[in-house]
Amino acid sequence: MPPTLDLMPLIQEAIKTAVDRAVADQIKHEPDYRRWWSTKEVQERYGITPTWLSEHIINQPRFQRQLDGFAFNYHGQMGWRFEPLAFSEFMRKEFRNIGKEAER
Repeated sequence: MPPTLDLMPLIQEAIKTAVDRAVADQIKHEPDYRRWWSTKEVQERYGITPTWLSEHIINQPRFQRQLDGFAFNYHGQMGWRFEPLAFSEFMRKEFRNIGKEAER
């Protein structure tokens, strides 16, 4: 009987490598909810400028009560920090209206 090549270990390693790469790619594109976001991260995530963020969200009196508890200004080098889950929920609820008002 001729020797046989056991392909299962090679196939399993190829599948593991493909899955690991796919998971790594997915993690790269998902928001990191384990730590507070910086102003820069919020700007990148929502495609807004620092001025837009300040004028239409942070410095809007009507949002002060909503932001209290999940958006903090640490004055100085750290600046603003946003709790990701609460801020994401806020943006899901308010972003369309904020954008409409910004166009005026």
